[in-house]
Amino acid sequence: MRFFALAFVVTLLVSACGGGSSEDAGASEEVSVATEAAESTPLGTASIAGTITFDGEAPARTPVRMKPECMDQHDEAPLSEDALVSDGALQNTFVYVSAGLPDGYSFATPAEAVVLDQVGCQYAPRVLGMQTGQTLRIENSDPFQHNVHPFPEHNRSFNESTPNEGDYLEKTFLVEEVMVSVKCDVHSWMQAYVGVLDHPYHATSGADGAFSISGLPSGTYTVTAWHEQFGTQEMQVTVGDGESGQADFTYSAAS
Repeated sequence: MRFFALAFVVTLLVSACGGGSSEDAGASEEVSVATEAAESTPLGTASIAGTITFDGEAPARTPVRMKPECMDQHDEAPLSEDALVSDGALQNTFVYVSAGLPDGYSFATPAEAVVLDQVGCQYAPRVLGMQTGQTLRIENSDPFQHNVHPFPEHNRSFNESTPNEGDYLEKTFLVEEVMVSVKCDVHSWMQAYVGVLDHPYHATSGADGAFSISGLPSGTYTVTAWHEQFGTQEMQVTVGDGESGQADFTYSAAS
């Protein structure tokens, strides 16, 4: 009789506390999702686009001295990639909004990973951007070992190998930093740069020198361009809702 009385009391207590009801659990999940969505700032309708150009004679590309197993991955002798100019267009310039976003803006971490490949004993792409907390997936597409060694000033470093073709690492950087240099200690010429920001407003110029940054709220922004050889430039751009602002940068050998 004592046992049944105790069981009855326990049942009442569980019922009073909710007892792990599936409906309550679902409600908690919905509240959590709603809170997360509320904390993420909606994207705007303005954009900034432009072209990165190089004034003067294009820098000569020099042959990269690689190990035999790396040379075997190329049909032609690979050339340096630190200054890629084609018909006056400068590739691999990292462009980002460095000031002007209103206080309190925050953005959800993208679910999709940013991919940095190791192929032909070179990093591809050479210059890329990502958000703080976003996954950086570093893949090995070569049939031999590489190692990945970033040299951040504000983020935690690591030095890990991808021994075989198909191997990969997944890492994150938690602090804004422009730029994080990435090397391979096995192949000293391998070089990449990662721009880490707490917002999605960044782009890298393509082979035509063009870039585009979208989803901005209306406002006045400082737009900064970074190139590994020619340094940093910036300008202010004002855009309204639905408008597209222009930000063209020109580098030269004297930069």
